Amino acid sequence: MDEILNVWQGGMAVQGGVILGVLAGGFYAHTKKLDVIHLADILAPAIVLGQALGRCANLLNGDAFGMPTGGHFGIVYPETTLAFRTYGSQPLFPAEVWECQLDIVIMALLLIFRSTNYVKGQCFALYVMLYATSRFFLEYLRGDYTDLAFGILKSAQVTSVAAFTIFLAIFIYLGVRQRGRK
Repeated sequence: MDEILNVWQGGMAVQGGVILGVLAGGFYAHTKKLDVIHLADILAPAIVLGQALGRCANLLNGDAFGMPTGGHFGIVYPETTLAFRTYGSQPLFPAEVWECQLDIVIMALLLIFRSTNYVKGQCFALYVMLYATSRFFLEYLRGDYTDLAFGILKSAQVTSVAAFTIFLAIFIYLGVRQRGRK
């Protein structure tokens, strides 16, 4: 438990970083009397772009890697990486590369969505839902940790299900509330 703050040894998850970043950004925006929800909608594409760039760093560091492919295709990491220390010279699924690509697709979808007549707050909710969905399924290919929460899902999958459910309800509520005002 005393290692939880040793961020230089890894252990940070992007979901926790995004939650803390959103809370800090929301607090800052509130103190500056900015519209926090509107700001979240504006920043959602940039947040997921930042996540995509972070996955490029994961690739270079050899962390957030995939499981062994069981074939001759995949990424073989250098000996200095955690991926190599975990699986040796086995080819691994490029999970961090695929997540980077999905994050860029999510960014594009959010930019398209923002060009529609959406309700304030829905763009950020859509970001959370799209990222949670992609992360849930990518976790099946991740090999950097295999511990299961509740014996069935990885912790990131549990977080993804919770986040998707909460923000789906928010997305629907905002849309219904807006229709009720018309």
